[in-house]
Amino acid sequence: MNGTRRLRPAGERGLLIETPDDEDVHALATWLRAGTHGHRLVEIVPGPATVLVVGEPGTLADLARELERTAPFARAPEDAGPVTEVKVVYDGVDLDAVCAHSGLTRREVVEQHTGALSRVDYFGFSPGVWYANGVPGVLRVPRMDTPRTRVPEGAVAIANEYTSIYPGGTPGGWRIIGRSVSPSLWDPERTPPNLIDVGDRVRFVAVAP
Repeated sequence: MNGTRRLRPAGERGLLIETPDDEDVHALATWLRAGTHGHRLVEIVPGPATVLVVGEPGTLADLARELERTAPFARAPEDAGPVTEVKVVYDGVDLDAVCAHSGLTRREVVEQHTGALSRVDYFGFSPGVWYANGVPGVLRVPRMDTPRTRVPEGAVAIANEYTSIYPGGTPGGWRIIGRSVSPSLWDPERTPPNLIDVGDRVRFVAVAP
């Protein structure tokens, strides 16, 4: 597809579009939602350098033909997307481990995390878990070798280039550096259940316990 994207079938009602990178994912997902096929698609699921599209076979066939004819999409500017501020108490159980790995003090870790503006690339392994890309290089730490079996609700965590907030009740292997004291962004009883979406940006703000 234009030398940059590949289309792969994903079952009878799925089409997996592989993209060069996460930047292209945002542009493609936006085009799909706004395009002529958007209302006919059951679901559009952005992922790491991929977009999964779910719909009826006929719709997917029409979409595939259109994608083959369509030039690369314009990418959104870096300052595009609404910004959600999250208040955080930085007292996480892994904060000292992150300090040891990065060579930073606690204060410097907090400054690095709050100084970055991270963008939600996609949703992950559990409902309400989003992956926001933007953790500064000096602060990037690997996932834990052995994940925790349960992470408390509101835990603010980092792993490699990503940061997120755990919705609670799930296992997790990211490094917990704090806890959100802002209203929850995820509530399965709410419509919509998630107050943040792919392409939105997140700014963390340090507050006293």
